[in-house]
Amino acid sequence: MNGATIALTIMSFLILLSFLGFFIWGLKSGQFKNIEEAKYNMFKTPDKPTGDDDKVDSVESKGKGG
Repeated sequence: MNGATIALTIMSFLILLSFLGFFIWGLKSGQFKNIEEAKYNMFKTPDKPTGDDDKVDSVESKGKGG
């Protein structure tokens, strides 16, 4: 084997270990429990936007009138 093949094999093994580590961390921390909750949380937010969106609405309403 030449040096490039050995380097690629080692890097592939390290990437495999890191993804396996993230997967185990996700399982232990409960990241994969109740995965459907995220789509329902989006409906719990208030209808009226807050923050910078109010400024955009006021600029759009001024532009339509004139």
